[in-house]
Amino acid sequence: MENLSSIQKLIESIPFEDDEADRAAMDEVVEAIRTLANPRQAVPLLFRWMEKNGHFDLGSPGPFVHFIEEKMDYLPELKASLSSKPTYMTAWMSNRIANAETDPVKIKEWIKLFEQTLIHPNANDQCRDDARHFIQHQSERLMA
Repeated sequence: MENLSSIQKLIESIPFEDDEADRAAMDEVVEAIRTLANPRQAVPLLFRWMEKNGHFDLGSPGPFVHFIEEKMDYLPELKASLSSKPTYMTAWMSNRIANAETDPVKIKEWIKLFEQTLIHPNANDQCRDDARHFIQHQSERLMA
C-alpha cells in the first residue's frame, strides 16, 4: 500500500515530452493512488500538480481528471485551485460543473470565478481565453 509521500514522488517524476505529460506515467500514478486507504486524499496533490504544469498538455481530460471526477467531493478543491492558480484544465473542469447546474445563482457563482480568472496574475493566455468563452457560454445559458 502506498502513502501520500510516495504518491507525491510518483507525481513529481512524471516525464514530459514535446510539452505533453506522459499518459502512461499518469495512469501509473492513478493506480498507485487507488492503493491508498483513502484514495481521495490524493486529490489536492493532483490539483497542485495541474497548477504547476498547467502550461503543458495534460490530457483531454486525462487520467488525473478522470480520477478526480469519479466522485463529486472535489468541488471545494477545484474552486480553490481555480482561485489559486487557474489553468486551462481547472477552468474546463469548472465549466463542466457549471454546465450541469440548473440553479441560476450557482451558474452566476461559476461566472464570477471565470471573471476572476480573466484578471488573475497567474492565469496564462489560454486559460483567460477559455474563461472568456465560458463566461459567454454560461451567460447565454442564463438568458435562455
